[in-house]
Amino acid sequence: MLTAPGCGPSGPQCVPVSGRVTLDGAKPPGPGTIYFNPESAATEGSPLRPATGDFDAEGNYTAKSFVPGDGLLPGKYVIRVDCYKSPPNMEGKPVVSFLPPRYRNPNESGLTLAVEPGAPPVTFNIDLSSR
Repeated sequence: MLTAPGCGPSGPQCVPVSGRVTLDGAKPPGPGTIYFNPESAATEGSPLRPATGDFDAEGNYTAKSFVPGDGLLPGKYVIRVDCYKSPPNMEGKPVVSFLPPRYRNPNESGLTLAVEPGAPPVTFNIDLSSR
């Protein structure tokens, strides 16, 4: 049996990550998605794996990297957040985001998360600003 490197008994252990997204201290204007883009592994030679977290209308999310023992692999992540009034589409309709454009670019969002090896479950709340 062949397994991919990542979370599980033979690879680095994933750390459960969950939290709440707010906009200006209140619940977000709708559901959306957080993208955890790996920037560096916690230890040399460890695997990197992106993850997502879909948040509901209350802003609650759980990060998923889609492997057994789900969560985030230890490492540093840059983060982008999408929350659309009118999402990207194939019909050519205008795309309207509830969030400022900087949050859709992980290199401009200012959002980062470092996950340490063997850490207990992490609560990572994200407070976004409409300004």
